[in-house]
This record gives sequence, structure tokens and C-alpha cells, in this order.
Amino acid sequence: MRGKFLLCRFFSVLAIGGALVAGGAPEAAGASVPVVDLGAFPVDSDSRVAGINDTGTMAGVHSTAAGGSIATRWNADGAVIPLAVPSTYRMTEARAINAKGFIAGSAYDDLSIRRPVLWRPDGSFTELSSPDRYGHSEATAVNTAGAVAGTVTIGSPPVERAARWDAKGVMTLLPLASGDSRSAATAMNDAGVIVGTSGTQAVRWKPDGTVVKLAPLPGDDRGSAEGINSAGVVVGSSGAHPVRWAANGTATPLPYLHPEHPGGSAEAINDSGVVTGRSSIGSGHHTAVVWDDRGTVTGLGALPGHDQSAGAAINARGVVAGESEQTATRGRHAARWTAPGKAVDLSRSFPGGDRAEASAINVHGQAIGQSLPPDGGMHAVTWTPGGVLTDLSPDSNTPEANAVNAHGVIVGTDNRKLNKDRAIRWEPDGTMSALKEPEYYTYRSRAYGINDSGVIVGSASSRRGSPHPTRWAPDGTPSLLPVLPGHAGGAAKAINNRGVIIGSSGIRNETNDHVVRWDPDGTVTELMGLPGEKYTHAVALNDRGDVVGYSGEYPVRWSPDGRITKLPLPEGTSRGQANGISDTGVVSGWYDFGAAGDPGQGVRWAPDGTVTVLPSLPGGHETKANGINAVGDIVGSSDNGAGQVHAVRWPATWDAEIRPVVTR
Repeated sequence: MRGKFLLCRFFSVLAIGGALVAGGAPEAAGASVPVVDLGAFPVDSDSRVAGINDTGTMAGVHSTAAGGSIATRWNADGAVIPLAVPSTYRMTEARAINAKGFIAGSAYDDLSIRRPVLWRPDGSFTELSSPDRYGHSEATAVNTAGAVAGTVTIGSPPVERAARWDAKGVMTLLPLASGDSRSAATAMNDAGVIVGTSGTQAVRWKPDGTVVKLAPLPGDDRGSAEGINSAGVVVGSSGAHPVRWAANGTATPLPYLHPEHPGGSAEAINDSGVVTGRSSIGSGHHTAVVWDDRGTVTGLGALPGHDQSAGAAINARGVVAGESEQTATRGRHAARWTAPGKAVDLSRSFPGGDRAEASAINVHGQAIGQSLPPDGGMHAVTWTPGGVLTDLSPDSNTPEANAVNAHGVIVGTDNRKLNKDRAIRWEPDGTMSALKEPEYYTYRSRAYGINDSGVIVGSASSRRGSPHPTRWAPDGTPSLLPVLPGHAGGAAKAINNRGVIIGSSGIRNETNDHVVRWDPDGTVTELMGLPGEKYTHAVALNDRGDVVGYSGEYPVRWSPDGRITKLPLPEGTSRGQANGISDTGVVSGWYDFGAAGDPGQGVRWAPDGTVTVLPSLPGGHETKANGINAVGDIVGSSDNGAGQVHAVRWPATWDAEIRPVVTR
């Protein structure tokens, strides 16, 4: 029971207080982070995308259950990463992203004033200067050189003015067009040309600050500029018409999707001249559209069940990002289109479940474990390296995933049929199949481990007998493993890529199983526990043949020749367990202080025995480390200070961040 309690240890931390941290630690591209939040079961969220770069990375916003907005980055694979901000800010919003991953937006400070801000690719956050501490301001565009454009508030009574910040953060007000008293900046290209509005007219600011009005279409008296490409072509609206202005300022109307339903706007243009925005479809609704470089309009459609949509950004590959909505329920979803009618819902990626724990990870960073969806019932799940969660049991909460190999094949147990445990295997495409059971051992079976060759180990039992250690060949053929002389059964728990297996062997009706190792030649060897300890269990092994587990209350490691070593524990702790070992001898596990109310901690043991505390999510107190892959990435769980427990990953490349503790 002790080695398989996953989430149950965390029910004691529900009362732990702490400020809500949006999404935990950010995962900055290319940066080392001490702990990565894999989240829990995703939930639906009100959200929208405002910007997309040529790598497919998107920026926008999603809303929490409490109604607050959180600036968000979506990676190209759809993994969502809330952008962290200091605790003195409340709500945030991301408006644009450049080719290097810099994100511009706004944040409400402790006085509820909207401030212009910039997030760097490493996740750091900077408030940009503004002329009035008590006036609302925001950043709306950022180019590859790091220059930012936006709108600030000046004077009394307050007036909005377009502004530009250089790469060093120095702000300059942009001039007004003749006769105007207010302006706003909306977009900027890499040459530093900015577009927006001055008064009620669309305008363009040259890099030297010169402002030029963009004439509306004949018969219109107002306009707005929303996007600009590298060639200086601008898009926006003239009255209710979507419009494109050539580099020389000539305005061309863009056609409506349905001429009988006039109305729409152009929001963004890429360097190929393809434009995205929205066009009316009647009854007060609109749909996302694209206009090609010749002006031909194509509707993109909405997400299933939605009745309107809008495109907000487009990259060089023609991928459109924006939003889709069911107006009757006001459910707005972030969306991405790769072709007409090919919308991807990005709103169901927000970690919102209360419980998740990762138990194993392969060399490619794919993790497995379990998570509790909002409607209850624990589900077996898998996470991509980017943190995208996939439900392995969407129609049942009974399966459990126990191991994953380098090819993404997962093994575990399912008991949905006649309440009978069955060893199962998931293929990389998600297909699940039951493993054949050995003759006469067809009552129950369980799969615990798999190696990269596809050999699976576990146990199978007859109706009246004890479970027996079992091995399945890659083609699914089962065979029983021998047990120690005089023993009646046991279980195989893990197998390495050399074919060495570890597990247990026991005497019928006795509770103290013996740790055993099966070599590829069939030899079975007992691994002795610590002197005087009755209960000893092996949990994992690496390709060198090192084995880890626990003996009594102590984490232990066995060398390939069978010698046992007690792993050190920090002072004041009462017990611990080793759960995984890498090919270099790094061990993952946890320890408890033992005192009431003191949380347990996930730890890493270096090959020399030095024990290091693994950090929790921001605001968290209790962690647990489970599996470790060949290169040293560790997975487990951490509370986040907000009453939730999320699956987490500790990358192997953060040695500078860790802190060794005193051992005894």
C-alpha cells in the first residue's frame, strides 16, 4: 500500500492558505526552470488570442472563475502558459507577440490602474514607464527590435495619446494629426512604422514620428488602422467597411463575405498580403474571414456549436488566431484556424482540476499519471513535454497508467469489465488493448513496467491463488516468472532495457514479501533489506542494474551486485522512499518530517548520496517526486497554495537552482 498512494497524501494540505498563483511557474522557452507546472485536468475558460508569431506561438488572455483576466501564452502545440506577474498586480492582458517571443500588454496594479507591461521570453516581467501614475495606459504592439507601441493617459482631464517605447524602455509621445486632441496606437512593423487613430481618423506614424492621415473611403467620415505588414500595407476599417491602405495611402475596400449583410473590419495582415478580420453574417453576428492578396474573401467558420467568430492575428504561414463564441451563453473561446473550417479550440487547455500527479516520464519528456476532472472520478492521463494533457480513459475512470517507454507505449491496469483487473497497453495513438493472460491465471492481471523493446512485466493470478510475477513478450505472449524456493507468488514491478526485472516474491498468507531480481537468463536472486526491517520493497531500476525502493521507513538503493545502501535523510525527518533512478545514478523520492502539519518534500539524491529538496510551485508547501527518466527529469506533484495539487516536472538542467540540505 505504501508505494502506491499517489494523491491521497495531499488531502491533508487542502487547508493550506496562500495567494492564488496564476498557473504556477512559467515555462520560458529555452530557459531552465526549477519546477514546471503540468497542471491538472483542463477546464473550459473564457479566452481569446490577440497575437501570433511565425513559430505559431500565440498571446492573449483567459479568465479565471473569479472573473479576473490573466495574460496567456499558447505554445505552437497548444500548451497554455499563464504569464506570471508580481503579486502587486491583479489582472493582466497580452495584446501582441513578436518573432522572438516578447509579449506586450497591460496589467492592473495595486491601485487598479492599468499599466503598460512587457514579458520577455524568459518569463520576466517589466512595467513600462508612463507619464501619469494615475492614468490608464497599455502596450499594444512589439516589434522584433524590441520597440513597443501603445497608448498612455496624460493631463487633466485625462486624454489618451499614442506612445512608443524604444528597446531601452524610453517613452516618446507620438504627435497628433492636425486638429486632434487624442490618439491611440494599435500595431507596429519591424521598420518601426506605427498605425492607429488620431481623433476619428486612421493614421500612420513614420519612424521619425511624422504622422500621416489615412483617408477613409468616399462617403465615410471616420476610420481606424489595426494592422501593418513589412511593406507598409495597412488594414483596418473605414466606417463599417473593412479596408486596406497601400503603402502610398490609397484605400481599397475589402469585400464582405455576404454582400447582403454589410459590416466588418480587417484586423491584421501578413507579409504575403493576406488579411484576417471579421465580416457580418446577419442577425448582429459576424464570422472570422481571410482576404487574399487580391481581395478575395473566404469565411473561416466557428467552433462547433458556436454562432460567431473573429480573426485577430495572422502569421507568415497563414495561420489565423482569434476567438469563437456562443453568444447565447457568452462563452468565448480562444481559437486557431489552419484552413477554412479547420478551427482548433484553445480554451480547453487551462489547468483547473484540483488533483493531478505524474508517476513516470520517458526520455522524450512524455509523462503519465492520473488527474481528477471537475466532474469527479480519477482518470489515467498523459502529458506531452509541453504540458498538454490527454485523457487515456475518456469513457471510464477505472484505468491506471503505470509505465511508459521511449516509444510512448503505456501500460497499466483496467477493471471496468466485470470489476476484474486486466493488464492493458496503450499504443502511441491512444488505442487500448488487454494483454493476454497466462493459462490458468486468467482471474486478474496487472501491468507495472515496460522497457523500450516492448517487454511488459506485472502479475497474473488464478481465482484461488496468489498473484504470480508475469512477463509479456513484445507480441503479447505471456509467461510466468519463477519465484523463490518455497514461495507461492509475487509480482514483477519494473524492467530495464537489458531485460533485468525487479519485483517481489512471497509465501502464501504472509504480508512481508521479499525483494527479488530476475536476470535475463532466468536466474532469480533475493535482494536483502536493511537489518531488522520486516517490510522491504523495490520500486525502480536503471539500465546499469541499480535498484531503489524502501526498507522499513528508509529509502534504499541496491547496487548491481545486490549490496544495499541506506539513502540519507535530512535531520528531523522520520521516513522516506526512493521511487526512481536515472542511468547516471540520480535517485528521486520523498521524505516526511513526521510532525503533525509538516508537509512532505520531494527530493533528489545525487550519485554520492547528497540529498536536495525539490522546489514546490509558487505558494506551495508539499511536494512528492515519483518517476525519473534516463537523463534525470523528475515528475511528481506539488500543491500550489490555492488548495490544488498539480502534476509537475523538475527538469534535469536546473542544478544551479537547487539547494542541498543537511543530512544525517
